[in-house]
Amino acid sequence: MSRILLLLLIAFLIYLAVRGYLRLNQEKKPPPAAPTTLPGEDMLACARCGVNVPRSELTEVDGRLVCAANPNCREP
Repeated sequence: MSRILLLLLIAFLIYLAVRGYLRLNQEKKPPPAAPTTLPGEDMLACARCGVNVPRSELTEVDGRLVCAANPNCREP
């Protein structure tokens, strides 16, 4: 019976040592950097087909913004 208690005590001490070691390693790590995201671009609807595309992909035709590179763009 005393051997079982001794083995349990040793296992518990090993558990405490490993847990303490892991905590020390975790505290030494620098905090993660804040995520840097690029600013988004406005999405606008094409005046002909109604598809939402980024502003940079639209061209102005007769005062209306239409798809610049979409070959399937046509009036609905």
